[in-house]
Amino acid sequence: MTQQNIGKGFKRIYFILCGIFGLLLLIEIRNHNFCLNSEFPELCSLSYGDTLISTIVENLIIFSLTIPIYYLIRWVYLGFKK
Repeated sequence: MTQQNIGKGFKRIYFILCGIFGLLLLIEIRNHNFCLNSEFPELCSLSYGDTLISTIVENLIIFSLTIPIYYLIRWVYLGFKK
């Protein structure tokens, strides 16, 4: 097994984990929407942000942090490659 194959494997694993993480964030947005449409929408502020928009923005910010993490891992990997 070569270093290039290991690098591709880590890259694929990273993208799969990011996809799962993004899916979990979308499920959280969906759950907030269901909570707002339930019998007790005033209780949603205990589990989520004040509004659905704030939850969406928070999740987008959290997910956007995965991009610099990818480049940090790539930078570390390329440092060990040489």
